[in-house]
Amino acid sequence: MIEPMVKQRYPSTELSTGQRELIARLVGPLEARGISRAAFRDILAEAKITVSKSSLDRWICAHISNASIFATEKGSGAPPLLDEDQREIAAGWVLSQNDSHQMVSIASFSKFCETAFGVTLSQGSSFNYLHALGFSSKVSQIKNSGFMVDVVTLSKMMFDWKYERELAGDLKGPLASVDFTFTGHRTDRRLSYAPTGGAQPKSRGATSKFTNCIVTAVWSDGVNRTPPVLLTYNGKLRLDRVGRKAWFREREKLQGALVRYGIDPKRVIYIGSEKNETRTYASERAEFLCRFFELYRVRRKGVVFSDNGSAFFPGGVSALEALGFKKHVSYPAPVHQYLSPNDNRLHGTAKARWRSSGVDFKDDVESSLMLMSYLDADLKTHAKTWFRRNILELTAESAREMIRGRSGQRSQVDYDRLSAYHMFAGIESKAESIESAT
Repeated sequence: MIEPMVKQRYPSTELSTGQRELIARLVGPLEARGISRAAFRDILAEAKITVSKSSLDRWICAHISNASIFATEKGSGAPPLLDEDQREIAAGWVLSQNDSHQMVSIASFSKFCETAFGVTLSQGSSFNYLHALGFSSKVSQIKNSGFMVDVVTLSKMMFDWKYERELAGDLKGPLASVDFTFTGHRTDRRLSYAPTGGAQPKSRGATSKFTNCIVTAVWSDGVNRTPPVLLTYNGKLRLDRVGRKAWFREREKLQGALVRYGIDPKRVIYIGSEKNETRTYASERAEFLCRFFELYRVRRKGVVFSDNGSAFFPGGVSALEALGFKKHVSYPAPVHQYLSPNDNRLHGTAKARWRSSGVDFKDDVESSLMLMSYLDADLKTHAKTWFRRNILELTAESAREMIRGRSGQRSQVDYDRLSAYHMFAGIESKAESIESAT
């Protein structure tokens, strides 16, 4: 029998939110006057205010990201209209319409999003999402062909970006690519679209009510020096609760799963309130990047890549450069899903195994830790290859192959998106996933 854990208390937790906010706001003006953070902590200690380095760094990062320490506890600004899963499903719907020779317009895309997700998009938002997902209004011999993947334009954009990075000296030394992925499912909706003549949309079955956020980092040398970290509002993923018998049983189960999947307990972070937490969706935000890199004492002298989402550039300022990285470069929005080794293919390969594993997705502890173990395995095996293929050894020809696959028909990214849509709509997909060149 495992003995109940004694809950630790830290001096900085005795400070109010307002006091933490004030301390974080003072750091910038003091550093401008030559007073370092270490010296500032010494001054606070003399005033009987004990603040650890990690706590101070986290408060500063949260303040930079959201202009308020308190704001990070409740979310950072308005969330995107479509979350990551919904964007991929919507992209799969566009591809499905293309395959069925159905024209995709801004109006039809908006209608799909409203019907499938209950999200109303303006004309401008619909256009921006289509563009960011890699589609353009294709002009060809067929009149009114609508939005389709524009292979020539996108492949040129990819290769030009890589060439610019070489000229700028951004591809030297250990490089990192950082992104977010989620444990949520968008396959159990009652309302869905399906192509004409397709199967009736249906529910996939029970899943957890929680959607946890996982931060992933892929390193160009293939070393998994920063294993993925999960952030959650699910109390069953906490190790610090004591008192109730139910909590003790949940903690024992969690400890057993952590050992079974080889996950360090520090890689599972509860972000909710101490009591009466009701939130279930952990959306990506800059604070999570702070929490992630707090765990790992890695050198931050190199270049780091990411998409250009608000979590990476809150208020137009790089959250990763604020954490000490020498340079932070974003992928071009229309092709980030091809260039990023996280999107293409870490998240896709790990989730494909996860979804076909037969795990009970209603068991959030078991299923979330299983996904993390798959991410670990793929990072150790394929990270260097994916980074080399997607960025370091990218050519104009390989960029085209990446978008349309070696067969000239479809890339792995497109198959993953179609699969996400088919699962959402309850459609049996006859298309088999292809293996990209390694």
